[in-house]
Amino acid sequence: MLIIRNANFAILASLAAITPVLASAVSGKTPTAIAAPSSEDSVTYEIKRGENLFTLAERYLEPVGAYRTVQKLNRIADPRRIAVGTRLRIPLTILRAEGLSARILAMRGTVRILQNGEPVDAKTGSDLPQGTVIETGDDGFISLSLPNGSRTSLPTLSRLSIIHLRRFLLTRSIDYDFQVEAGKADIKAAPLGPGNGFFRIRTPRSVAAVRGTEFRVGIKDAASLTEVLEGTVAAGVTEQTAQPFETGFGAVVADGRVTKEALLAAPSLIAPGKVQVDPLVRLAFEPVSGALAYHLQVAADASFGNVIAETQTQAPNFELADIPNGGLFVRASAIAKSGLEGMTQTYSMRRSLTGLGGSANVDPDRLAFKWGGPGEGRRLYRFQLVRDQSNGVPIVDEPGLEGDGISLRGLDPGTYLWRVGVRQFADGEVTENWLPFEKIIITAPER
Repeated sequence: MLIIRNANFAILASLAAITPVLASAVSGKTPTAIAAPSSEDSVTYEIKRGENLFTLAERYLEPVGAYRTVQKLNRIADPRRIAVGTRLRIPLTILRAEGLSARILAMRGTVRILQNGEPVDAKTGSDLPQGTVIETGDDGFISLSLPNGSRTSLPTLSRLSIIHLRRFLLTRSIDYDFQVEAGKADIKAAPLGPGNGFFRIRTPRSVAAVRGTEFRVGIKDAASLTEVLEGTVAAGVTEQTAQPFETGFGAVVADGRVTKEALLAAPSLIAPGKVQVDPLVRLAFEPVSGALAYHLQVAADASFGNVIAETQTQAPNFELADIPNGGLFVRASAIAKSGLEGMTQTYSMRRSLTGLGGSANVDPDRLAFKWGGPGEGRRLYRFQLVRDQSNGVPIVDEPGLEGDGISLRGLDPGTYLWRVGVRQFADGEVTENWLPFEKIIITAPER
């Protein structure tokens, strides 16, 4: 099993079914009552004045006859007479619960929602009950808010099943049980506190029991991956042989073994203060030793609950189209050979589309230059023409142009370099963009 702990949480990932109940939950079969459930499969309840097994069964057990399971498990002689303060262990499988829902915070691209095997329409703000299956396509993303304040998000090409999303009536504690069936899930779990419920994130080969932290769970080939971004981790085949993981380490669960591996460092963004003005947003990061690939996300919020674009490349250089204007956030991670995704560093990014393109046409008696491009607000252009070398003094330098072109006559034959720039004024912000110098040759007319 894999156990992840700090002061507020514990994560557990098993190499096989942790208990009969957990195994049946993954397989989809109805669990049977067991003689001695572990603490992960039961709650502890303290008998109050006026209560006995019959009163508990009528209000909180299903079916009512399940009181016999509680009686046998706790070795109660008389189900009608139980001393006040007696602590009972009660299996989760017989507790009555009310269904809860996850709410969609944000979604984009191809996202498929299934309930009872049938697709349903969903949008931001829709509630998803237990039993829902969520799939994201190659351009999809979705983030969910859970009733206790936790958040779960799915990047592209992922699939998540909400096995349980409920609150037990007896203890008012929650039971969240999700299974990652493809891709990856990013989790920011609110602290539960002792005795306040269960939060499990599964893969077909592991289960994570959460008490509050930030981590990722995913699948790569035949391995389950756990990447812990906070806390201290202990991992091993059994709890007795578990070894500690510090922050920045991950675990690969495969072939009956847990392998510990340091997560790769977060890539550093080159020129982080650059305003992105071109139609294509270009971001370059410093390479990370040992990385086979890189993962980039762009979000409208610093918590990345609303990811508007993401991509994966082999090199730490990214180009993104159709990025909206505004204050955005970017983060990148390096992916190791094992499939473990490394640490991230969030950067703010200013996007202000100030697109610019230009052309030059030679007529018999003039040179005609045209320009334009996408953007918002007032735009002023500046045209420069230089003889021979780009570092020379411009022979034509026209700032403050509001039109989309300029014509020149009477130029001597020779080699010239020209360029155009734009200053854009929008929403109290001024941005500037220049085209590189382009060469144009004017030849003497034939005689």
